[in-house]
Amino acid sequence: MMPGEKMPRIRVLLVEDSPTDVLLARAALRGGHGAEFEVSAADHLQAAIESAKASPVDVILLDLGLPDAQGMETFVRAHAAMPDIPIVVLSGLGDEEVALQAVHEGAQDYLLKGSTMRDLLPRAIRYAVERHHTRQKLEQYARELHEKNSSLEQELSLAREVQQALLPHHYPCFKSVPGEGRCVLEFAHRYCPATSLSGDFFDILPLSLHQAGVLICDVMGHGVRAAFIGALTRGLVQQSVALALDPGAFLTSLNHDLAETLKHSEIEAFVTAFYFVADVAERRVRYANAGHPSPMILRRGTGSVDWLRVDRPYRQPLGLLSSTAYRTYEAPLVEHDSIVLFTDGIYEQENAAGEQFGQQRLIDAVSRRLGEPCGTILDGLVRETRQFSGHNEFTDDVCLVGMDVVTGQLSGAGAV
Repeated sequence: MMPGEKMPRIRVLLVEDSPTDVLLARAALRGGHGAEFEVSAADHLQAAIESAKASPVDVILLDLGLPDAQGMETFVRAHAAMPDIPIVVLSGLGDEEVALQAVHEGAQDYLLKGSTMRDLLPRAIRYAVERHHTRQKLEQYARELHEKNSSLEQELSLAREVQQALLPHHYPCFKSVPGEGRCVLEFAHRYCPATSLSGDFFDILPLSLHQAGVLICDVMGHGVRAAFIGALTRGLVQQSVALALDPGAFLTSLNHDLAETLKHSEIEAFVTAFYFVADVAERRVRYANAGHPSPMILRRGTGSVDWLRVDRPYRQPLGLLSSTAYRTYEAPLVEHDSIVLFTDGIYEQENAAGEQFGQQRLIDAVSRRLGEPCGTILDGLVRETRQFSGHNEFTDDVCLVGMDVVTGQLSGAGAV
């Protein structure tokens, strides 16, 4: 305490029916102990309860043997009636076990009656009041934290709804295309974020009556930060859409805009991406890769599954270096072919032994389902990966997109 500073005033309610013990307690609290004690007394529990309601107190000294209450009943009733006031139990030698039980049930401390009270009682009261105030502050902080968490959860829930709404749910569809027996494209996707928000996203761009662009992206990490970078990348896609017929030029433009934006904002992040243009008139797929796992191309006519491969120098992610340019590759695309795109969360899922599902199991799982449409294949991949790991939750975001090349007149949702 600083010189000239007034000693703190602590209001004490002494609940004791023994006049001798009342005198001893008052004597122990008289004089300088680093605090000024204002002591009031009651010799019955009910009288103490009524006194505390009428005049606020900071701490209660409670004898467990009173005319209207005995043993633990005394503490239980006092604590229930005055839950916001710290209680220090005054115990005789024969009540020490009960006093310990009272401490376990919420009493701040207990003291044995006797000559040692003069030295111990003032300190016990100060500590009891300080602990009680600390506990109240912690409880208040916990309530405030709970309220903030609830508010944050509501905001995250809204953000997740917005994020889900931005994903394609109705694939581009043109209701009439000249000619019978034309190849058309049908799409499916499965989206499994690891947390409330995800950095994975995809888009399907209708480029002409016979061309569709498909983009899949995976932002480094997951959660709110990844979702923010994903939203930024999604916005930049629209700036490069004029180049969407040329996959290499499209990713080169998207990379430049993203890298420049991240550089000015001093955000360290990168985005892997794969983009292809399916052209059913020319029976080919043109594609470019920015550090993303290569999609699988299913050749149902030959019963084979392969990767849409690129050279390693063209696999640098988006956002790292604005001058990076990406090359366009090409592969044939015929009737009954399919392309399956995915983010790495699907094959990096681990089992209890720490073993990853891996790309080989992924391609084996697709090969076993070669005769099925993409929607069924994607369901099988999610189910098989969960069975492998032994739990339903993914540790990383998972996005799967499938495209089937089918034959027939366009006639409904899901076709381009």
